[in-house]
Amino acid sequence: MSPKPDDLRVVTSWTNGRKAVVQLVEDRAGHKVIMKTYRPGFFLPMFREYLVTRYVSSRLSIVPRVLAFQPLRKRLCLSFLEGQRVLEWVLQHFGEPGLALSDFQSFHGLATNAKVADAFACFRNSTSHEAQKLKRAVQESYASLHRIGILHGTADPRNVLYDAGRIFIIDFDHARPSLDPGKLDLRALKHWFGIE
Repeated sequence: MSPKPDDLRVVTSWTNGRKAVVQLVEDRAGHKVIMKTYRPGFFLPMFREYLVTRYVSSRLSIVPRVLAFQPLRKRLCLSFLEGQRVLEWVLQHFGEPGLALSDFQSFHGLATNAKVADAFACFRNSTSHEAQKLKRAVQESYASLHRIGILHGTADPRNVLYDAGRIFIIDFDHARPSLDPGKLDLRALKHWFGIE
């Protein structure tokens, strides 16, 4: 799908920190696209995300594809991937009743939230089949990213989608080439998912 602004309607939107506004948009035929519009002063992160996403998607199927790069509009359009954010999955299975992803879409102190920390502690310690399956899928997806020399840089559970036992990694605005990406990403992978 080639995004044409006049033909799109916004399904939902959220912020990506100070850098960008992210929108899920849909055309009249129901095709969905992720459209990131970067704020002034963030051209370099947008350009880096464009380059890294394009490079990774040419080698792996676990990331979105770049559909359009519009530098004058400060816009990057990416393919939409079906799935549930791992954050939401963990909160549903291991969190207190009533915790919802919508409470954390634009919240950037996620790591300091006690309710989220408790849910992830339960998840990391769980030996249930579903939790182990999810941990293995996360580990395999990040390992495939590391094998091609890419450090994701933010192994945040909002940047990982889970669908039918498969993991999709999204949001490459902190990603970069690295000689030892597995070692550098390990701290976040251990913190969130218990991956050693």
